[in-house]
Amino acid sequence: MIYIFSSRKAAALGLSDKTAWVKILKVPSGYKNHSDDQVYLDISGLTPAELKKSLVSLKKSCGDSFWGIIDPKGNAEDPALFFFDGAYDYIGKGAVARGLNKKRFAAAFSWFLEGKASPSFLSGERRKGERRKGETLPQSKTKLPPGKFRGWKSLRAGTNMPFFFLFVSLSGKSNLRTQVGESAFSAVKNRLRDLLLHDLHDADALLWIETEDNSLFLVPPTAANGRAAVEACLKMILNSRIICFEKLGLSFPIDSTFALHYGKTAFRAPGKTGAVISEPVNYIFHLGTKRAETGRLTVSDEVPGEALPEELENLFNPAGIFEGIPVRDSRRFIYKSR
Repeated sequence: MIYIFSSRKAAALGLSDKTAWVKILKVPSGYKNHSDDQVYLDISGLTPAELKKSLVSLKKSCGDSFWGIIDPKGNAEDPALFFFDGAYDYIGKGAVARGLNKKRFAAAFSWFLEGKASPSFLSGERRKGERRKGETLPQSKTKLPPGKFRGWKSLRAGTNMPFFFLFVSLSGKSNLRTQVGESAFSAVKNRLRDLLLHDLHDADALLWIETEDNSLFLVPPTAANGRAAVEACLKMILNSRIICFEKLGLSFPIDSTFALHYGKTAFRAPGKTGAVISEPVNYIFHLGTKRAETGRLTVSDEVPGEALPEELENLFNPAGIFEGIPVRDSRRFIYKSR
């Protein structure tokens, strides 16, 4: 059964008044959970104190069972925080406005059953190669060029200079095109492009090469831009479930693949790259398509240390050597049971 704790009527939650498979209850206190229940808390109208109290009660009632958040007014400033707190789903303003059906809830619960996640920010689970407390990563010997980046319009075709190369793939090995169909895949691809351009704005990332399944961005060779790209990727990974359901309109979760490299190449304007051939470009595509894992950011050790400042180091672990270059993976923020 699906339970929603809310003082609002069904229509205000994107539901039909005749929906028999959902029960709307006033408060979570006193609720006795069953393992096959889906429980949601409507956070609209709650003060910070009320929200905190309701979350404590909800988590106590649900234990390790499924619970999520409904945010009809889009009040949450950072929905990822709910996942850090143990939530398994977040239904935002856009989804409520479009209307919620049984398929939407079933998709979230199916993901919960098939790959029960532990959304803690840094899990105690260790994978091979992870550092122990107090260990530090060796710093990259690559140095960023001095001076400021003067903007993409200032670059002339053929200029050979260093860049951060950021590889992004939504479908990875999941063959998303087959799952959603040709027309739907095209729409998802367009939404993803808009999302990436928006989220990578602070990094001043340039969408340089785009294939059917992958996107390659150039990021200016400055510490601020490199760091902004890394932070944007980590945020997108943390918000991957929300992005799939809310931003991309998918009814099932898909994890993106991110890879970051650094090196020199001849610049060509987007759409005029032709057969751009350089060692860094070849490497980033190999790193993204052959080595990087879904749900992680994989970074080569050619990336200057300024892009991975000390406060972010704890999020990355050594992950061996790929094509002669040491690489590191971000920790997996969402673990799946096997």
